[in-house]
Amino acid sequence: MKIFVALRCFTYQKNWHHASHSDTDCEVLSCGSRWDAKRLLYRFREVDSLGFYVRQNQWLVAFAVLVIFLTSLASLLGIFTLLPDMHWFFVLPLLVLLPIFLAGSLSVQMFVFFSWIEGRSLARVLGRRSKPRGPVAKGLLRKLGLDMSPFPPVPWILSVVFLFLPLGLLLHVWPLAAFIVIALGVATPILYARFDR
Repeated sequence: MKIFVALRCFTYQKNWHHASHSDTDCEVLSCGSRWDAKRLLYRFREVDSLGFYVRQNQWLVAFAVLVIFLTSLASLLGIFTLLPDMHWFFVLPLLVLLPIFLAGSLSVQMFVFFSWIEGRSLARVLGRRSKPRGPVAKGLLRKLGLDMSPFPPVPWILSVVFLFLPLGLLLHVWPLAAFIVIALGVATPILYARFDR
């Protein structure tokens, strides 16, 4: 139970202003860093409700993970576009760094996605929803009845380095491929929210 209380505080402390638990409850798992992927993995392994939620939506999760892999490969392809115009002295270091870029892209996307579905799972169990943030989320809720909340924690600097910049390079060289990947990335959470059970 303490783990579940800590999870509640970890995910919704800034969104819910009428929590019934004290601040000391939030220290059960030392919820200091909102970017800690290890703690996120630990919670999915230890909290039964999160594991049940993932199993209940396993096909949606599998589809989202597939899109994440495709997006990471596309970002890697964006890095490859630098090679033809690069001096030979920098080619080898860049090739050595390619696995790091791939791992970074996968890690950032996985963290954001699983943080998002963690929040959705907890909101469902607790019977509360945080308010949608931004005009897009509000518009989807108002017009299509799609609840995209809660907004997950996003490591913006890592996202720019490992995801946005490589996709920007791909967009410059191969616009069609980049548009397809970006469209998949945008459509995936919308489809997930539509069929979320």
